[in-house]
Amino acid sequence: MRRPQACAGPAWIASLVWLMVLVAPATARTSGEPNPIWVHDHSSAGIPYRPDGYADLVRKFGQPCSNAANDARSYWPNQSAREVAGYVYYHTSISRDVGWNIRGHVDAAHRNEAVDYGVYGYNCRYIRGSTSWSTHAFGVAIDTNSARNPVGQTSWNGRGADGVDYGRYLPNVWKGAYPGHNFHWGLHFSTTPDPMHFQYVTGY
Repeated sequence: MRRPQACAGPAWIASLVWLMVLVAPATARTSGEPNPIWVHDHSSAGIPYRPDGYADLVRKFGQPCSNAANDARSYWPNQSAREVAGYVYYHTSISRDVGWNIRGHVDAAHRNEAVDYGVYGYNCRYIRGSTSWSTHAFGVAIDTNSARNPVGQTSWNGRGADGVDYGRYLPNVWKGAYPGHNFHWGLHFSTTPDPMHFQYVTGY
């Protein structure tokens, strides 16, 4: 026999209470005070295996331009233009790492202004000037502060949206302290450096 519809009420109330517990402390914190809720997730879900080479990339994340490559997102400051926030899309397998570990790290440190435009993720395209799939087509690459860090530039410009020089704060967050957030920095590409680019694969 079906339960009466009213029985769904307590579950809804419990969910609301849980949401209030999560949100209230975060909104109550003062400037300079770390977020008391956010912590790293260094489990295998938070820091999944990082593939090496194209074959391993396909084995781990599937074919380029798949639904999974574009099925996770997080909200980033200065995403499409300075002071214009927006969603960045990426592969579901790295959603906990990007949306929680990395995005949460920046927010908890009150360094959102270190992020300058543009911030981009999934894009079903080839590597520029080639017929090889870009790691963006797999949803495993994020470009950040791209206006200040174009392809071919041999150093990182750490100036944020507020004009302050944050040094290598953001690249260090993408890489992460041991055991790390596992992103490989495009500045270290052997052919053409790409300082805006962080990808979840090596050897490709």
